[in-house]
Amino acid sequence: MKKIRINLLIITILTFMMFGCVVKQEIYFNKDFSGKYKYSYDFTDYVGYMQGEEDNDSLMMKNDDFVDYLNIVVGELKQIKGINNVKYLNDADNGLVYYQFDFENVEALNKGLAFSSYLGQEPIENPPFFQQKRKSITFVRHALPTKNEDDEFIEGDLDGMNDMFIWEFTIEFEKDVKKYDVQKDSTVTVSNNKRKFFEKANVFDVVEKETKWVFKTK
Repeated sequence: MKKIRINLLIITILTFMMFGCVVKQEIYFNKDFSGKYKYSYDFTDYVGYMQGEEDNDSLMMKNDDFVDYLNIVVGELKQIKGINNVKYLNDADNGLVYYQFDFENVEALNKGLAFSSYLGQEPIENPPFFQQKRKSITFVRHALPTKNEDDEFIEGDLDGMNDMFIWEFTIEFEKDVKKYDVQKDSTVTVSNNKRKFFEKANVFDVVEKETKWVFKTK
């Protein structure tokens, strides 16, 4: 039985490496720096592939796999002052799970960002955050350690997992952006109207990167 479970795990990992999971974080700022936030897991390509395979039930993510996670995160978000209209979707059976909320100000958003980790049910100790000063706003995301002396899997297999989890991060402004500094990051693209900044990379590459982006609106 143990050998069968290991074989199924290997098949799942190999299939995820072909189709992967996209972890998305989207932030929209209104002119007064209130706005909307959304965090999602999109593995629809994986589900689409596996639905054509026989005996795939044990290799599929299920709604039940996300129930505890969503209950904890959504419950905590609803307790934060300045966070409203918390909504979520648990459709893991079809490859999509997300939660979203409206935030009244940057302070409320920062408290919500404490839960912006991959399937993390506990607040992050050192979460990303925004600093606002008048019409300027700075995004800071500190690099997190990826090696754990007690966890050989994390230390030895991150390179092999990189292609399994794609990170997409969007910051968009209602106001025009007068100046910006995204550290000449090759993973970041800027929209033609210079209001939308889109980062795409592997999840673990992002985790290891020290990030400080500065935006000054008109």
